[in-house]
Parts: sequence; C-alpha cells; structure tokens
Amino acid sequence: MNAQQIEQLLQRYWDCKTTVEEERQLRLFFSGNHIPQHLLRYKDLFMYEKFMQEDHLGEDFDEHLLNKVETTAVKAKSVSIFSRLAPIAKAAAAVTMLLALGNLAERTLLQDHHQMAVNDTIGQQITSPSMALGDDTENGESQTKDSLSRQLKTTEQQELIRK
Repeated sequence: MNAQQIEQLLQRYWDCKTTVEEERQLRLFFSGNHIPQHLLRYKDLFMYEKFMQEDHLGEDFDEHLLNKVETTAVKAKSVSIFSRLAPIAKAAAAVTMLLALGNLAERTLLQDHHQMAVNDTIGQQITSPSMALGDDTENGESQTKDSLSRQLKTTEQQELIRK
C-alpha cells in the first residue's frame, strides 16, 4: 500500500467514514517498518489501539479479584460488665485514695493550729464584725482578744445582776 492510499484512508478515518477492514489496514501499515516521515506522527495512535486490543482481562479475573478482596469474618468479642466498668472503678478508687490522703495530711499538719483555735473559742462568741466576715487584717489577734474580753465583761455583768 502506497503513501497516497494511506493518506486517503487517514482522511476517511478522521471523517469517521472508514470500515473495520480499512481501519485494520491502517493498523497493519503503521505496525510495519516502512512508514514515510510525514506519517510517523500517526504511528503511536494506531500502535496504541493495537496494544489496547491485545490487553484484555482473562476469564478468571473476576474470581481471582474476589478471592483477594474477600475477608474472613471477624467474630465479635464478648465483653463482660466487669471489664467495662473496671476503668471507672479504678479511677474512683484513685480519687478516693487521694482524698483520704489529703484529709489525713491536713489533719496531721494542721492539728495543733485547729486545737488551739477550738480551745480559745469554746463556749464563747466572737462579736467582732471583721472576724465574723473573715477579713484578714494585721490586728486580727487583737480583735479576737477585744471580742473575748467584751464577752467576759458581759458574762460578769450578768452574774452581778443575778446576785
């Protein structure tokens, strides 16, 4: 087949008017070694179609692919209530231990101070407003003494009245 006939077939090919036989002739021509220089640019197109026709999936492709994709069923693991609640129980135990240790440390470290405050105020009412509101001032001790002395004076006056 000469170059002029191939050019006519190519024109029909681009116009989508070729038959299957004419397209086969074009593929056969471009698969050969004697291709004119000005037609070499079309060789890859027809060789690509040839390679694409050769590549096809086998009959066992679907079965082979499904065998690779199938996974074994995973059996659900049964979980007991204890194993579900164990982390919560551990956390509660840890919090309880921390609170108990904190309470013990507070009692141990501040035991003398609390006993002194309790001993000073047993049966006596503190009447200083700043002490009642909990204001921390430099004169806190003197206000406590003043409040206690007023309380003593009041109780002494009440005892005198009763006599």
